[in-house]
Amino acid sequence: MDEGVTAVRRQFPARIKAIDDLSARSEDFREICRDFADAQSALQKWNVSTDPKRNERVVEYRELIAELSKEIEGALDHASVPPPAR
Repeated sequence: MDEGVTAVRRQFPARIKAIDDLSARSEDFREICRDFADAQSALQKWNVSTDPKRNERVVEYRELIAELSKEIEGALDHASVPPPAR
């Protein structure tokens, strides 16, 4: 399984089926998942860094993760809405 999708599954355990379904059919969604995993990884590195810009970077990556989380939830919500009947 894609590392990004795995990270998103850990973040949203109640939505694993929807994550799996959407990731199976959407390259765009898988890309967002990879971005999410990359941001989490970068945050972990900055959390233990001694670099003078540590605090600034931690804030930036937390904000990015929050934005990506909202984007992921929106994609999952949109994918779970059935198309209108004709």
